[in-house]
Amino acid sequence: MTDNAKPVLYIMDTLGLSGRTKGIIDLALKLDPERYRPIFCSLGEEVSELGEILRARNVPIEVLPLPDGLRPDGVWQLSRLMKRLGIQVVHPVNPRPLLYGGLAAQLLRIRATVGSLSAFACQTPDRTYTFLPQELVNRGKRQAFRNQLACRLMRNVVAVSDDLGERFCRFTADAAGPLRDIVYKDLRNRMRAISYGIDLRPYQAVTPADIAELRARVGAKPDDVLVGSVGRLVEQKDYPTQLRAFAIAARQEPRLRMVLAGDGPLRGEVEALAKELGITDRMHLLGHFTRVPTLLRAVEVFVIASKFEPYGVALLEAKCAGSAIVATAVNEMPKILNFGATGMIVPPADPERMGHAFVQLARDPELRRGFSQRAFAEAEKTHSIDAVARAYQALYDRAA
Repeated sequence: MTDNAKPVLYIMDTLGLSGRTKGIIDLALKLDPERYRPIFCSLGEEVSELGEILRARNVPIEVLPLPDGLRPDGVWQLSRLMKRLGIQVVHPVNPRPLLYGGLAAQLLRIRATVGSLSAFACQTPDRTYTFLPQELVNRGKRQAFRNQLACRLMRNVVAVSDDLGERFCRFTADAAGPLRDIVYKDLRNRMRAISYGIDLRPYQAVTPADIAELRARVGAKPDDVLVGSVGRLVEQKDYPTQLRAFAIAARQEPRLRMVLAGDGPLRGEVEALAKELGITDRMHLLGHFTRVPTLLRAVEVFVIASKFEPYGVALLEAKCAGSAIVATAVNEMPKILNFGATGMIVPPADPERMGHAFVQLARDPELRRGFSQRAFAEAEKTHSIDAVARAYQALYDRAA
């Protein structure tokens, strides 16, 4: 890192544990140190191990706790912080930080402003999701007007896919009534699509010994076909469909075994259903598990049975691991799998179709290998943190 590197301020609601926060931290740590120097500002006091990752890499963290809503004194405090730090690029994440960061940047006449929207922040109320842990962010005109103001303060706004960006723009513009076409055009001109970024190195560092050790731990023999998943044991992930699908497949293919990594409030129900289906001896629950790259490299088939996924970061990780994937056709997941070119897509809540996919992949190693190779090639080009960092740095350059 040189003295000529431009300070970039990442403004977050919190540094709590989330996929979006981890993605921004991975991005910041991948910036060219000769050109850009990351600094983080949290508008909340929640902390997690993600903050420790930044501290270990000597990335400064500023905490500016502000209550919900938009406070003029908060804008003033943030502008003073930005002036003290000599910030040249402002990169807030999600609507409230976009508002604060954009207004503070205007006070200081900082032109280089790039805002990011998480996949969840782009979701719009197409139906009622009673099983989500929180309400959708975009619910009415108040949120739409907030979005309009926040985005107008940014030179560019980034969504993780073009479809999500389009959905966000349509929802936000519709609240403008007769001016909707003008608002929509302005939003689309600012909107860019850059995927979440995944660091490929942990997947490339997994050794055959690591894989053999994990497979032995979960009781998988060398010729067994291991089906695996990673995620919280919550209703959204629809583990009952996954377990029923596995039970159907296991009756046809005795080499199949399943491993689940993750914990949550439905663990007891998952264990009870496995017992009822008679698959307990062929299924291993790892609970909370941090060696995700090893698991994804150790399984032959990665599955995600969700009813709803804002984007599907787990699919990106599985693609980076070169897994053969089975996923439900919800939200962005069919597009992430290139509509069946890099993985098998099945209807949600359909154990028969999912079970058939498990059997197909178990019995056809060439099919698995083809999915694996195409998935990794696409991930390396589009989803790797190196590709994502290059895309963001190009935006910083143009905005400046």
